Amino acid sequence: MSNFLKEFDAIKGFLAHEEGILLYEMAKQYCTKSFAVEIGSYCGKSACYIGQACKENGTYLVTIDHHRGSEEQQFGAEYFDPEEYDYKNNRVDTLPTLTKNIAKYKLNSHIKAIVDNSKSASKKINSEIDFLFIDGSHTFESARNDYESWKNKIRTGGILSIHDIYDSELEGGQAPKEIYEKAMTEGFKLVKRVNSLVALKKIT
Repeated sequence: MSNFLKEFDAIKGFLAHEEGILLYEMAKQYCTKSFAVEIGSYCGKSACYIGQACKENGTYLVTIDHHRGSEEQQFGAEYFDPEEYDYKNNRVDTLPTLTKNIAKYKLNSHIKAIVDNSKSASKKINSEIDFLFIDGSHTFESARNDYESWKNKIRTGGILSIHDIYDSELEGGQAPKEIYEKAMTEGFKLVKRVNSLVALKKIT
């Protein structure tokens, strides 16, 4: 296991280190035939965990984000971060930080950043993928779009991972939980859960 993994925990993001380890382990085990896709890059924390596994496997990760931030990251909102705001153009822009982190850990050849929205990007990728991580906008509409746009692209035996699964509304938003429960009725089986992160294997 790479020594970089502990360092990835210092990257800005909303992923716990033990959740990052699960992403690494799942990508290491299952992303061996094709490639991985991540919906929601932010500053690259989860991408580095997945990308490191891909590097060791000789595969790669496609990480997709419009880099304009989610609803709660906009100017004045709860999770607004002034370091990720482009004051010249009056908009959130997380792409420079993502690019910097990918380069810092020498993952340029194994992480391909696509600046696009999830649904649009899904129409450009026709190949079967080994591993999908959904961690984009947590509105019900966005989560449903992410799941429906990508679920059929995961190969049988591949992994679907979803972040921010909360058992009650008091803990957090319920959109990721909704698509998790739907996946469990549509040919996916739970492999492991760590905190709010689940990994599901596509069995049919």
